[in-house]
Amino acid sequence: MTLTWLRLRRTWLALAFGTLTLSQIGFLLADRDIPAAYAQSYSDDEVANYARAAASIETERLEAYELASNILTNAEGELSIVETPLSCTSTRLADMPDIPRDSRVELRDVLLAFCNSASQMAEENDLTPRAFNQMTAAHREDAELLDRIKDAIAAL
Repeated sequence: MTLTWLRLRRTWLALAFGTLTLSQIGFLLADRDIPAAYAQSYSDDEVANYARAAASIETERLEAYELASNILTNAEGELSIVETPLSCTSTRLADMPDIPRDSRVELRDVLLAFCNSASQMAEENDLTPRAFNQMTAAHREDAELLDRIKDAIAAL
């Protein structure tokens, strides 16, 4: 493999994936900007529900991250999972021509299972995926909300 080909492959893979991190989970809807006044209106119950959902989703995220990393490694890819972030809303596995189809299918299955599980966990904690995403976007803009969420997670 030439260095140019590896760079091209790395570029395609980087473009083909979004990000699989708790702060950027997009179950079904894209994140939208949340007005500050709305962000500050979350009740203590909503914050506690978000904290429980986020904590349970994190366990699933770590498992999915490890599985995806193993799939990419076994596919003899040049990228690690750190260089190849995944997303529930923007990953286009068909745009990964250099990864064998079987590996793309496995990766899609892992991602789909995670996204469905994360959505279910949010709902089990009395949050819709949209509400979870809104609170995720809001705490990025609102330090007070972020502190409330951290306190709620610490109290679990």
